[in-house]
Formats: sequence, structure tokens, C-alpha cells
Amino acid sequence: MKTVSVVMCTYNGEKYLREQLDSLAGQSYPVMELIIQDDGSNDETIEIINGYKELHPELNIRLYTNSINLGFNRNFFSAILKAKGDYIACCDQDDIWEACKLEMMIKNIGDASLIFHDSVLFNSNSVIGKLHNRPLCEFPSSINALMIPRSYGHQIMFRKDIQELLIPFATLNLSYDYFIYSLSGVTGKIRYIDTPLVRWRRHESASTYSEKKDEGKIHGYINAVKALFRTSNMNTTRNYFKLYSSIPVADKTARKLADKMSRINIVNFIGICYLCYKHRYELITECSGIKQSLRAFFVPLFFVRDYGQYILRK
Repeated sequence: MKTVSVVMCTYNGEKYLREQLDSLAGQSYPVMELIIQDDGSNDETIEIINGYKELHPELNIRLYTNSINLGFNRNFFSAILKAKGDYIACCDQDDIWEACKLEMMIKNIGDASLIFHDSVLFNSNSVIGKLHNRPLCEFPSSINALMIPRSYGHQIMFRKDIQELLIPFATLNLSYDYFIYSLSGVTGKIRYIDTPLVRWRRHESASTYSEKKDEGKIHGYINAVKALFRTSNMNTTRNYFKLYSSIPVADKTARKLADKMSRINIVNFIGICYLCYKHRYELITECSGIKQSLRAFFVPLFFVRDYGQYILRK
């Protein structure tokens, strides 16, 4: 039987932590170890975890407490590197896992390096809806994984060999979930299962919460063009893609695209957009025709606008 390490990072999570721990204890597939790394909580988080260590010895909870605050991403990288299982599944402190989550992921991962699933968003008042409103490709291509990282930490489970590839980047303030997703896609294969396996809690104190205003399409394109002239977005994008120069990217197109994105500027971005357009059938799978062509062409632009804000920070 393949073993699974579950990795959770905590910070002042007393309000919802018990619900998440209960859902882990109720998994139909055994958890080999539950690694919890706390980033300096000053509430009852540690006491709750210690209580569950006694209540559920089968979870094999390994608790680590940071002497200094590492921040969300560095804390997850540090915790992930401690995992010993054949597979590693990431876990937030305030969600609720469906009992069959790990069993479904183990059953469906096959030869993929990473598997992810849909989720249901909810808050204290109601169910908001599914995370992925558009149909996603079951096996995203390498360039899709590189340019459109679309999984959050709570959705992913990956093979241990990916863990070794993370070591050189573990001290960076790098969006750990997007990076693991893309890294898995350019060095191996990703599989998606269109089944909600986590109830993903949305509240303003969540570390992944962001309030996005609904903007019209034209306004969105205008903001994307403006991002090309925003030094911070451009530098973040270039620095992020430079990381791939030391990664064994298997797909030639993905390798070429990463290299070009590491040097993106207002002069060469049209050429990068055209490269994405040429590979539109691999890059965009949820639509066809003119819509597919336009979305593929503008993928680099929207990467700079969106991911260029936060995917790699100082």
C-alpha cells in the first residue's frame, strides 16, 4: 500500500482547526503521518493539536513550531521537505476534507506526478459554489501547467520525487502551490479529477482570501496591457521564469516558453503571445474557435497582470 503524508501549516487557527482535524481522522484511506508546522500561533492552536495527538494516535501527528515566523509559503516548503510518504498531500487549517479524498486521489493518480480535484467553496452563511466553473482538461499539457497554474494547495497530492526538486527553491517566498503544480507539469504529468473533494472555507482571515472585483472583459484587457508597463509585475514575471533554467523541463515548447518569459519586455511580448497562439490546442482546452485563439494569444499578458503581482515575492 502506498503511503501518504499530509502536510498542514497553522497560524492562529483555533476557530476552525478541529473541523479540519476531524475530517483528516475520518479519511477512508490511512494517513501515514500528519505533519503540522506552526508559524508562531498565540491562540489555542498548539493546545488543540496536542489534544488530537492523544485522541487520534493513528494520525501520527508530528508537530513542529517555528522559532521565527516564516510566512505562509516558506512555512509550507519547510514542512513539505519533512514528509516521508510515497505521496504528499497539502492541507489548510480551516477546510473540511470529504472522507473519500485521499482514497480517490490514490485510486486515480496513475503514473501522474501530481493529481488535483475540484472543491466546493463555502462560508459561515452558505455554499458559494464550485471552484472550477469551466471544464478543465483531465491531463493538462506542460505549457498549460507552466502558463496557467490553477491549483491551490488544498487540492494537490504529488509524488515524493517532486519533493527533491523543491529543495533549491524552499527558502524563496514563492507561491508554493502554483509552483509545485507547474513543476509537476513540466517534469512529468498532471491529472485532474472533476469531483469536489474539499469544502474550501472562504473568510477574510484565511491566508488565501482575496476579494476580486468583477471587472468587464474590456477593462480586464486594459489592465493587462497596463501591467506590461508596471516594473514590479514585469520583474516578478521574469524572475519567476528564470527559476526554470535549473529545472529539467521535458517538453521543448515549455522550455522555450519559459526562456522567453524570463526575458519578456514590451518589445518581445507579441512574439511570446504568438508562440502561445501557435500552441493554442495544448494551452487552452475549455473552448474552441476564436475564443480559444484569443485566450491563448493573451495568456502571457494575463500572466504578467495576475501572477506577476505575487507569485514570487521578496
